[in-house]
Amino acid sequence: MSNRQQAFWTPKRSEEPEQMDQPGLEPELVREAHQVLRTVNRQFFGAGWVLRRELRSWTKEEKLPQALTLLDLGAGSGDLMLEANQMLKKLGHSPHALAVDRDPIPLAMARQDRLFALQADALQLPLPDRCCDLVCAIKFAHHFSGPALVKLLAEMGRVSRSRVLVLDIKRDWLAYAGFVAWSRVFTRNPLVRFDGPLSVRRGFLPKELLEAARHVEEFEWSVRRYAGFQLALVGRRQTQREQNR
Repeated sequence: MSNRQQAFWTPKRSEEPEQMDQPGLEPELVREAHQVLRTVNRQFFGAGWVLRRELRSWTKEEKLPQALTLLDLGAGSGDLMLEANQMLKKLGHSPHALAVDRDPIPLAMARQDRLFALQADALQLPLPDRCCDLVCAIKFAHHFSGPALVKLLAEMGRVSRSRVLVLDIKRDWLAYAGFVAWSRVFTRNPLVRFDGPLSVRRGFLPKELLEAARHVEEFEWSVRRYAGFQLALVGRRQTQREQNR
């Protein structure tokens, strides 16, 4: 695709805040929205599908211990960490996942599923350096821009021993139109109907993710593209020898 064609299909990145980031929302609406998001994540070409492929790649590309610690920032109700736990167990590991979010409502849903959950600011985690093997941000990074996005990636890198994984949306008018149509047919939740299409307009291009990630120099970064207008920014912690080259 030429640069002109790419520009035609790519909306300007929106800085409009999402409704679910605002305080004072009706708790029942928020719970219902997270139930809808669980459904979206389970669908073919959803975030769960991409996460499973990235977990499989991680276990093949690196020599990992049996016991693994996973951290998901902006985890919502924690459904994707539950799925990650199940998959890694099938691959012979003993995973322990922690869901982090600043909203107590979805965290309560995560705890009901017996997932460890922590209410915290993703930019200032109350966790020590290199305490987790895999640190994820799944459909969460698009809530940040500029220096805040760089700080998010740096904080993820600080607490990661092995890998950083950012799964997010490729900004594209077709993806936008598709989610608008989906939300009008499959949900009446006003938060999902507003925030879903806006999330696409707040999404990224691969070069934008790589530009933000280059400031976190202890990691080797790459972007993988997936069906469904999804991007995976993957950071592999480099050894000291690799950093000194």
